[in-house]
Amino acid sequence: MRNSSVSTRISSTALTAIAVAGCSPSPKPISAVELALREARALHRASKDATLLVAMPAVRRAHTAGVLAGLTLSALYRQRHLLQRKHFLRTLSVEAGFASWDAYLPVLRSRPARALEQCATRLEFGYPNAWFSTYAQAIAFANEHGGKVVRHGHQAMVVRPECSALKAEVQHGT
Repeated sequence: MRNSSVSTRISSTALTAIAVAGCSPSPKPISAVELALREARALHRASKDATLLVAMPAVRRAHTAGVLAGLTLSALYRQRHLLQRKHFLRTLSVEAGFASWDAYLPVLRSRPARALEQCATRLEFGYPNAWFSTYAQAIAFANEHGGKVVRHGHQAMVVRPECSALKAEVQHGT
């Protein structure tokens, strides 16, 4: 009896080591919802960071999405303790073109995770979109690298073409 319990412990330990090492026989694929939740968690953690360089991009994205209306960017940075995970879920929703997380969630559930990875422009540009101080600069960048130019006041941004096509496809239900 004693030997069987030892071998059971060894087997479970070995299985745990295999799973931790990423050698499990059938890894569960990550869903688009999980990717969005991870992104929201990362943004939330970044916003709490004491370093301005780490916290400000997350706070700026939340401010741009309008999650706490009525606060200036500097006021939101000073009061970033008010930001919760739900604010970053809404931020991701607004950046994807939806009014709320509730509207975005069904779309995420219907899409493979790779569809979101294709739109991860922040990995390429540092933010969800490439921003420029003038419309002419944005046009020049789009001509060289591709993408759609969107004017925002005196500034402009370039959105990757794959993301624009995916968003249009989602909005039209195809």
